[in-house]
Amino acid sequence: MSMSSNNWTQQSNIFNTGNPSSTQQGEEPMETEDYPSHPSFVMGPSTPAEIKPPDQDNKVDDDCAICLSDITNKTELPRCSHSFCRDCIEQQFKYKPSCPICGTVYGKIQGNQPAGSMYIQSDSRYHIKGYDQYGIIRVSYSFYDGIQGPEHPHPGQSYSGTNRIGYLPDCPQGRIVARLLKVAFDRRLVFTVGRSRTTGIDNCVTWNDIHHKTSIDGGPENFGYPDPTYLNRVLEELAAKGVTEADLDDTTLNIIHPSR
Repeated sequence: MSMSSNNWTQQSNIFNTGNPSSTQQGEEPMETEDYPSHPSFVMGPSTPAEIKPPDQDNKVDDDCAICLSDITNKTELPRCSHSFCRDCIEQQFKYKPSCPICGTVYGKIQGNQPAGSMYIQSDSRYHIKGYDQYGIIRVSYSFYDGIQGPEHPHPGQSYSGTNRIGYLPDCPQGRIVARLLKVAFDRRLVFTVGRSRTTGIDNCVTWNDIHHKTSIDGGPENFGYPDPTYLNRVLEELAAKGVTEADLDDTTLNIIHPSR
């Protein structure tokens, strides 16, 4: 069920606008489902980052990395030049439009994130170590309980919603990350439905391979700052899902709202 603007107003009290270090203690910011929503026919690992290129001395040009057999109707991807059976790569692209070997994205990846809302707000009252001259950006997400669709692990079954908050420094790079997160959210890539690796609860809304800092302090071990390489890492994670600065346009310019 989608959220109307009135529902958003009613839900606004769930987003903690107080001390960010006191929120979401112990929440693992890297939960993923233990099974893909659409079973991949790719033999072996199901994500491009895990698939190893064929050995360079073992007939690279003759073997398809998807079916592991001789290539038939050879199709070469234009950007990365990896080759596959035509039928294999066409089926792969129906699941995810990226090269199974190197992860190069072709087109836009759409995820299976359920209906929800995202609100981004700047707050000059707080500061992140390492970015002391800047305020913070608070990225708030809200999902109601719902029913799983055909793209989810258990279609027809209910799933539990959630409310989550992530934090970014309000610096130029932090603002770029916030805008890219909005693009990823609109493509249904930030969350998924699966099993929480923190609680063990199945059929719930969980993070989907894009790290979020759920505290402004405590260090990486507590999913907080300081973490000087975090912004670069999250940009890489977004790029792995096909979300880059080339996707930014005027629609994301004014999405960061000043605190009141």
